[in-house]
Formats: sequence, C-alpha cells, structure tokens
Amino acid sequence: MRNRSLPQGGADHRSCRSLTASLFALLITLLLPTHALSGQTHAYTSPQQAYSGSRERNYKVYVPTGITTPAPMVMALHGCKQTHDDVLNDWGMKAAADRYGFILVAPFITTYDGLRNQNCWGFWFEQHIHEGGGEVEDLHQIALQVESNFPIDPNRRFITGLSSGGAMAVAAAVAHNEYWAAAAPAAGLPYSEDAASVSLSGQCPGSATFHSVSQVAADMAGEADDAYPIPLMVLQNRKDCTVLLTAANNIRDVHLQVFGPVNFKTAAATKASDTVCSPYYQNNYGCQRITYTQDGTTATRSLVETVFYDGPLATPNTQDTDHGHYWAGGTEGNNGKWSVQVGPSYPDIVWDFFSRHSRDGSQPQGHPVITLLGDNPLTLALNSAFTDPGATASDREDGTLAVSADCSAVNTSAVGSYSCRYSATDSDNNTGTATRTVVVNDPSAPVETCQQITASPSAHIGAGRAYAGGVSNLRAYANGDKVDIGGSFDTWSSVVLYEGKAGIWYSQRPAACSGGPVSGTCQDWNATNLSHVMAGRAYYGYYTVGGNDYLGSLSGVNTWVKQTASGHFEAGRCSN
Repeated sequence: MRNRSLPQGGADHRSCRSLTASLFALLITLLLPTHALSGQTHAYTSPQQAYSGSRERNYKVYVPTGITTPAPMVMALHGCKQTHDDVLNDWGMKAAADRYGFILVAPFITTYDGLRNQNCWGFWFEQHIHEGGGEVEDLHQIALQVESNFPIDPNRRFITGLSSGGAMAVAAAVAHNEYWAAAAPAAGLPYSEDAASVSLSGQCPGSATFHSVSQVAADMAGEADDAYPIPLMVLQNRKDCTVLLTAANNIRDVHLQVFGPVNFKTAAATKASDTVCSPYYQNNYGCQRITYTQDGTTATRSLVETVFYDGPLATPNTQDTDHGHYWAGGTEGNNGKWSVQVGPSYPDIVWDFFSRHSRDGSQPQGHPVITLLGDNPLTLALNSAFTDPGATASDREDGTLAVSADCSAVNTSAVGSYSCRYSATDSDNNTGTATRTVVVNDPSAPVETCQQITASPSAHIGAGRAYAGGVSNLRAYANGDKVDIGGSFDTWSSVVLYEGKAGIWYSQRPAACSGGPVSGTCQDWNATNLSHVMAGRAYYGYYTVGGNDYLGSLSGVNTWVKQTASGHFEAGRCSN
C-alpha cells in the first residue's frame, strides 16, 4: 500500500472529516432558508492547498429548485478545450439535475502544469492521480467544500466526465473510492494510462498504445484503499477516433479484474444483461447497454455497465475534429464544443445508473420524470396557431402524475425563441420539471446571402480557399479563420466554407457575411515553442491557440507569436 501524505491530518482522519462534513451539511439543511437553494448557479474558487500539485481552481454549483433535504451530488468534469461553462450550457446536465433532484458540481481546471492540450485534466501525470496530491485531491477538496455549503447525501456522491475529464473521473474514483459512490466516464481512459493512450494522429481510424490490463489492474489495486467495489458506467462511441474503443474495453476489464470474481478471466463470464439504451434523442445509433456483475446474474448490483453505440464522426460544430468524440446531451443538450444533442441521452442514462448505485445500496425516492410529447424544439411559422403537444409524468412510487404546463410566454406574432415549462409533483413533494423551446420564424423573411462552397479539403486548398499546414502540411486550414477543416490530402469529404471579404474564407458564416473576427489590440512574444505552450499561447503540436498556426517542431529556436484578440494567438509579429 502506498504511503501517502494527506491534507488535514492523513488517512486516519478521513472518516472523521467525512462525518464532520455530513453533520455540517445536515446543520446547513436545517438553518438555510429554502429560497437560498432555488434553481441557482453559484460560483466559487477553491484555494490552492499545501500538498504537491495543488492549484487554485474555479468551480460552479447548480442547485435545482426545492432542494431541502440531503441530495445526491454529481460532479461533471469537462474535456480538453472545454470549460465548466460548456458542461453547464451544453451537456443537458442542469435539466437532468432539475428532473432528478441532484446538485450539479462543475469544476474548471483553471490552470495546469506540464505539456498538454488546452484545459486537459492531467490523467497521465503521476502527481495528479494519487490520493493526497494534485488534481485528483483538488477535486476531492472541491467536493468537501460543496458539502460544507449544501445538503449532500454522503451515500450519493457521484462523478462523471468527458475525455480527459472522463479519465480523471476514473482516477478520482480509484484514488478516493472511500468517498465516491459511483463513476461514469464518457470517452475516458483506464487508471494510470499515459498520453500515448489517446490518438493524436488526426486520422480515422485512430491509433494508440495501451498498458496491459494486468499492469493497470495492479496500479489500481495499489491505489484503492477501500474494499468498496465502486461501480463504473463506461460510455463510448465505438467509432471514436480520439479515444478508441480499446480504452473503454480496458476500463471494463481492469475493473472486473480488481473487483470481480477471484478467478476472473473474461468479461463474458460476468455478463448479466444486454439491453437497448434508453432514452435517446432522434437516433439510438444501435446503442447497447451491457451489465456486468460479480456472479453474472441480475440478482446482484453492477460492477460495470457499458453503453456502446455507433455514433457519427461529424458533429454540427464546425470547430470540432469530427472524430466521433463528444458528449451526447439528449433533448436538452446543445450542439456545442464536443457535445451533441442526437444520440443516447447521457444525462438520463448516467443518472439512471447513479440512482441504482448508492454506497449503502438504498434506492432514492426520486423525482417525477416528465416526458415531452412532440418536437423539442418546436418550430412555428410567424402568425400561425400554437397548440401545446403536451407532456406526461411518471413517478417511481406514485405512477402516472398530472402535468402542469405554462406556455404563456409563447407569442407567435413575433419572431423569436420562447419556452414552455412543465412540472409535476409527487406525494413526497418532489417536483420534476422540463422545458420545451418554441421557435417562431418568418418564412417570408429574406435569407442572408453569402457565397458558400462545399468541397473536399484538398479542393479548397487547390482553389485558394484553404491552405496546407501543420506537421508536414498534412492539415487543411480555412484561409480566413484558420480553422482545421480536415486532412490536406482528403479528396472525398464535404466541407462548407463561407466567403467574407473577397477571397477570405471561413469555416463558419461570418457576421453579416462580411469581414471576419474583429481584431483588438495586438501584443507579441518571441519565445520557444515550449514556452508558448506553457504560457497558454499555443498547444502541443505546436499550434497557436485560437489561430491554429503551426509553429514548427520542438526546438530551442524562438518563434514570434502575436495576440490579436482575447485568447486568439497567431504566428508572426504585430504590424505596428
């Protein structure tokens, strides 16, 4: 067993600290007025701690309306090039928190050390994956701070995340398996994997190398210091070219080897059930949910559940890599950075798993679940009649419930986006809510015209709309916003580019189809590529942040990098 240095006194004080936090949370429950916990997002900063690798970290807490008793806590970790705001705005998790009655915690990595892509959690750094230090301990401290401010059920502390956030969720679950009740990594990685386990080739299918299952199992067994077999749900797009299916299979097999039967040999021997994933939005993509248990029967609770599906590579967000690597937010998610709406509804599927896997094995009373009928969003023509398609509500204890709907805000005589709000309350006074977006548009309104051309990346380069760049000129970049649109050799894909100023092409439609991003003041730096990366002006590759300009290979030679707008860096010097 590893000898660790813990903050606040070490391992012998951990149970005392957890008990103190729980008692304090109960006191908070009794003393705080109900209106302090009413559908609000609270922003906090966790101070840097004395242990190695700790940093000051920002985080946000979303508390649904009506939380008056100790509630489940779900911590959700963003992926690389994302922030906690992406989690709150695009993942559909706030709506799930409203629907199921859990408190949502979204940490932001804020700052970090080492060579890594922008905002990645450091799952491959030794100093960040062990109890008592680094990022995994900072996340634990954030959770304890949340418990000191809000009423949290100590048996229902859960953690999930995407990509590097999914990998860090695994690390947190292993390092503090005495604290968390269950974890659900999406496109995550096994405990103690290194950076080579992520495909950085920019190609599909991707390529990566992995530690052996036995090696990871040994690392995991050496770190976990509690007998509790923490349940895992593993969510994975089988077509993901950044985090490969092998990673998900290894997470499963390692967990079964550590916590499964003594004579564990294959996952098939512990398979208890195989069902179609539900719910989903528009397309299930052949999603299968497989449950693995200690004895291979449904009579015992899950050790691992896998949610695997064949999702598309491309996403609606043109700045994504189109590698099938994303969070599927369902009806109330958004097409944001590495997040999509269509597909298995992660928020609902993950919560269903969490709700069945408290530390003490008890089942929550739960909140009513509201299902919207008809389209969401619902699109109407200007001045057309509006009829609410309605909704249904069900509750684990009470069965079917009446739904209250408020669509008074909808105005079909004015173009805009409106909301219908639905609620249902059960006999325990738990309230579930849901929202439908109603979009009113004018079919006769003139459509903004702007030349756009669909062609392969190679054809765009040949026509001067894009240029070849990156390592060995293998990537294609739009010549206006310099966004990567695919492989420079790709002659078969279809990519849309928009012309702003004459001859200047963008991956996204420029404002009013004229001009590009507004430039601000300019600063420049002359430093090595590694220095640019460490300062946040570039990322591993080496490319500038925002501008995606290639700076060359790792060397001691200085290159110029200029900042033309907040968070937007380009190669070269300022003109003034």
